[in-house]
Amino acid sequence: MKMRKITHLGITTSLMLLSTQAFSADTLAKAFEEGKISGEIKSQYFQKEVADKKVSIWTNGGNLSYVTGDFYGFNAGITVQASTVTADDLDNAPTAYDKDQNVSGAILSQAYIQYTKDNSSVKVGRQYISTPLLEGSDSRIFKEAFEGVVVTNNDISDTTILAAFVDKEQYRTKIASGGTEVKDVSDFEQIQDGAYTLYVNNKSITNLNLDAQYLQIDSNTTNQDDTKAFYVTTAYDIKPFTIAFQTYQTDNGEDTNSRGKAYGINLTSKLDKLSLGAAYTTIDDSGDIVAGIGNGADYLYTASWIYGGIYEADTDAYKLSAGYEIIDDLTFEIMHSAWKTGTQERASETDYVTTYAFDKNLSTTFVFATYDKLADESYRSRLYLSYKF
Repeated sequence: MKMRKITHLGITTSLMLLSTQAFSADTLAKAFEEGKISGEIKSQYFQKEVADKKVSIWTNGGNLSYVTGDFYGFNAGITVQASTVTADDLDNAPTAYDKDQNVSGAILSQAYIQYTKDNSSVKVGRQYISTPLLEGSDSRIFKEAFEGVVVTNNDISDTTILAAFVDKEQYRTKIASGGTEVKDVSDFEQIQDGAYTLYVNNKSITNLNLDAQYLQIDSNTTNQDDTKAFYVTTAYDIKPFTIAFQTYQTDNGEDTNSRGKAYGINLTSKLDKLSLGAAYTTIDDSGDIVAGIGNGADYLYTASWIYGGIYEADTDAYKLSAGYEIIDDLTFEIMHSAWKTGTQERASETDYVTTYAFDKNLSTTFVFATYDKLADESYRSRLYLSYKF
């Protein structure tokens, strides 16, 4: 309860700091004058075929952020996100995009106050977080956000340490009672009894990058233990190759089949304008993997572009990829991910991805994915257009 009070106090303080002149007028006014506005305008068109029926949706929106300048080590920020469904063809499957895109409205996704001194910072309130086990996805109009406290320290050379407590998450759409999605803007929903995490990144050894993270979600029920996840990945550069290893060691808190273990290897190379990759992951049969919190917590090496990683027990998967920079700022990539679980025959997704940056602000990405033996889907296509300022 104390942590939640701190979180709520941070949100209130952020808004007060952004709206009052109660502090030293000159210095506070200067902090506002030095503040920066940024944002992004998004347009996304999604289409897919389910059971031989085509459905599509065109959604537009974006975000607008304001961050104050420094005020004795303090600064504050807010971000508003908005979305509107411009057009859709959902007659054949009315709920096809309820989980992610079929939503119109606005939400205050960031409202935080931050204090920075030397190599440390404390950030309290609504905010975006990006770590392997705790990350909100930004692949839709609404980027997922969290409510909590994040402490970051860089005192150790080539090392970043992050500790956080979060108790609420803003999803892509509102989650109704019973876990079903409805066509409404997400509130900041309670994450059971809150979650704690500790993340460390170290680059002190030349060409070696190490990530390690522990996450614990406190259970709010009496018949389930806390959910726990431990993630480690290490990557070593041997130009022009990079070889990386990862493991998940998780416990979903259930009485049986709770402890998931995953291992992966990823080999990539960059040869002038050509990039190549090959990955393999395996999950034992003792339990599903806890990927983390947020749709962005999807770091399995064999994750496909759209469907993502498969975290089910007794799964073997591989991924092959190749990309080429056709001309400056125009790239094409093909990826093939295939997996077999203990309950499903081998299925696969093949992605064809074209990205073009018109300039440093305006870019577009087109994705066409085909599926084999994956439920009743045959293809998905997505067109993203983004203008950042």
